[in-house]
Amino acid sequence: MSACQCDMWWDDEKIKWYERASVSTDFHQKLASELEKHISKDERITELGCGLGYVSEILMQDGYDIISYDNDWNAIRKACQRTGMTEQFRFLDATTDEIPRSSCILMLFFGRLSENGNLHRYLKSADKIIYVISEHRGQNENLRKTEGEPEKTIDFLSKQKGIKWERVPFHADFSQPLDSLSDAQRYITRMYGNEKIDKYLRYLKKTEESYLLPNDKHISIFIITKEE
Repeated sequence: MSACQCDMWWDDEKIKWYERASVSTDFHQKLASELEKHISKDERITELGCGLGYVSEILMQDGYDIISYDNDWNAIRKACQRTGMTEQFRFLDATTDEIPRSSCILMLFFGRLSENGNLHRYLKSADKIIYVISEHRGQNENLRKTEGEPEKTIDFLSKQKGIKWERVPFHADFSQPLDSLSDAQRYITRMYGNEKIDKYLRYLKKTEESYLLPNDKHISIFIITKEE
C-alpha cells in the first residue's frame, strides 16, 4: 500500500460539522441496520473510502468482520481516535493500490463504479459489492440532486455482463446543527458553493441554542454480485 501525500478532504472544520450531524441524528444507525440485511457475519468485508467511519464502527460493534480504508490520513486518525479500533481503520488509495481480497466490498458515498473499469476491477477482489450513492441531499430533491442519479448507475449496471444487481432506496434524516448564522453561511459556502447561500439560508431553522439546516438524505443502495 502506498503512503502518498493525497489531498486531504477532511479538515478540522468539515470534521466538526460532520461529527455534530452524526451525533444529533440516527442516520448512521439506520443506514447500518439497512446494510445488515444484505451482509452476513460469515463474510469478510472491505470498506473503501470509509471517511470518519461511523457506519463501519457500528458494523464492527455488531460483530461484522470489516476492515475500513481511506486515503485521507485525517479521517483515519479521527476514526481510530474516536473508536479506539486502531487496527480496523487503515490507509489505502483505492485508485492505485491493490484491493485486499474479501467476500464483500462496501462503498459508502465513495468512488464511481462506471469509471476506469472500477466495477470489474473490484469484482476481482470480492464476489459482492454494496455501492451506496446519494440521490439528493439538502432540503428538497431539486435543490441538491446528484446529477442524473440513480438513473446513471441503473443504466450502467444494466449494460454490464456477468453480474446481478438490485437497488434498495433509502432515506433518513441527516440534518446539520450549526453554531451561528455565520457558521451556517460558511458551511453552505464550503459544502455547496458561495452562489448557493441564499437558496440554502431560506431553509435554515433557528433553534433554542443554535441553528439547524434540515437534510432528508435520499440514497440508493446497490447490491451487486457475480453471476454464478
